[in-house]
Amino acid sequence: MTKCWSRGLVALFASMVLAGCGNNAGTDSNNSDGKVTISTTTDGELASLDHTQSTDNPSLNTISNVMEGLYRPADDQSIELGVAAEEPEISDDQLTYTFKIRDDANWSNGDPVTAQDFVYTYQKSVNPESLAANIERLLVMKNARAISEGDMSPDELGVRAIDDKTLEIQLEYPIAYFKELLAAPYYLPQNEKVAEKKGDSYGNSAENAVYNGPYELTEWNGSDIEWTMTKNDDYWDKDNVQIDDVHWIMSKENSTNANLFNEGEVQYTAITTPFVEQYEGDDNLQISPKGMVGYLEFNSEREPTNNVHFRRAISQAYDRQAFVDTILKDGSQPVGGWIPHDYANHPETDKDFRDDNGDLMPFDPEAAQKEWDKALDELGKDSIEIEILTSDTETSKATSEFLQAQLQDNLPGLTVTIRNVPLKSRQGITGSGEFDIVYGTYAPSYKDPSAFLNFYVSSSNMSTGGFSDTTYDQMISDAETNYIDDPVGRWNALKDAEKYLVQDQAPVSPIYQGSFANLVDPKLKNVTNQPNGVSQYFRTAEYK
Repeated sequence: MTKCWSRGLVALFASMVLAGCGNNAGTDSNNSDGKVTISTTTDGELASLDHTQSTDNPSLNTISNVMEGLYRPADDQSIELGVAAEEPEISDDQLTYTFKIRDDANWSNGDPVTAQDFVYTYQKSVNPESLAANIERLLVMKNARAISEGDMSPDELGVRAIDDKTLEIQLEYPIAYFKELLAAPYYLPQNEKVAEKKGDSYGNSAENAVYNGPYELTEWNGSDIEWTMTKNDDYWDKDNVQIDDVHWIMSKENSTNANLFNEGEVQYTAITTPFVEQYEGDDNLQISPKGMVGYLEFNSEREPTNNVHFRRAISQAYDRQAFVDTILKDGSQPVGGWIPHDYANHPETDKDFRDDNGDLMPFDPEAAQKEWDKALDELGKDSIEIEILTSDTETSKATSEFLQAQLQDNLPGLTVTIRNVPLKSRQGITGSGEFDIVYGTYAPSYKDPSAFLNFYVSSSNMSTGGFSDTTYDQMISDAETNYIDDPVGRWNALKDAEKYLVQDQAPVSPIYQGSFANLVDPKLKNVTNQPNGVSQYFRTAEYK
């Protein structure tokens, strides 16, 4: 029986019988040829290997295993030097960083990784003709904003190759967390020669990219729902990569994940309710916090979701605690703002940002009704029908059904329909603006309130709802530029910005803060899951 047919049978019988917890986990993944191979699931398609255009977790997690920047994830959840040979020389005004690139850093085609590769990729990312999806993260570089808006040329970006192995980056203003930014996927390099040769096809299949990370992608044609990473023999630190092959399987159903694990088909998989409960107390279950927020985003460019009272009504009309207790049941917790818990701390008192800024949009049916009445009056309607768009994962489906019931119960005259589609389709729909409300999740790659708050500045490509507010833009700009030597002042300014965003304008309705809940073969150790950053990072892992 073929492996694919076997998986099909597993999925078919998943709803009938759940195999005994962990009975078959730990199937030996050492091949007869001495290679160590493991399999893991992911909940979405691999959309692209071009990190400048990728925003979805399945793509970014894969990319982070096959590409490496100046810094890389460390095995203690922090960051450490990657292709940078040493810590940078930083100017006295903290505006210029000079890096030396490792002499033994190479691409998988044998080309050396050069400073020009970084210059090329950063200029490409801020160029209006090829603007990066995460452009907001790059605007700290000198002239990046003006270039991205078409007011300056890309070659005026504050980055230059002093020589083949020396890279200089200039900033618009000092930024304490710049090294953390450099460890994120949006600061990865691309091989200039290969990217230019491939053009628009760069990254749309395994053969249309080259790799400088621990692994290289060897099996993916651009539409496969399974793909394989193989240890990169040209990687500078290859001797410390213990797993030879990592096979990824797209699986959107918890039941399939659990059964694949119990059958020994995968050694690592994520689960949610009801399987977290069923595996409670099992040594194979690992739960850890995640700096991810699940949220609703409103289309601010069409009725009725462009009405602020409508948005406030929705945000206060569903019970977040009931949601995590009855739907997720995986260690997630309700979140009272856009910034999650245990994410940022006051520079003097160490108080958690979420605790300090409070619950900005609590479940309050009476307040929701008042906002609902105002919305109906302003829109001149007696009733409203809207659609919630989500991906077609099990969790997304359950989330949309919970919200549908809560909103219709608490807002008389509201009819909610649901559209569950594959992730690629959802991204295409939101990109076209043809939606009312979309459910999504967001987990930035560094820990600072700005990582979340920048999501909704007007120049950001991360938001798909079209929210644009000059007051909010100015609040964020002031927080970054007016308090360079005043961390407490910056803290307070960011608190005010979050209140304005979530309470006053409400283009986003934060629902919950997620957690990692994984079934892990006991032989598989040290897979890195950063609360904010890369997850399913296998450079540090071993299987024995």
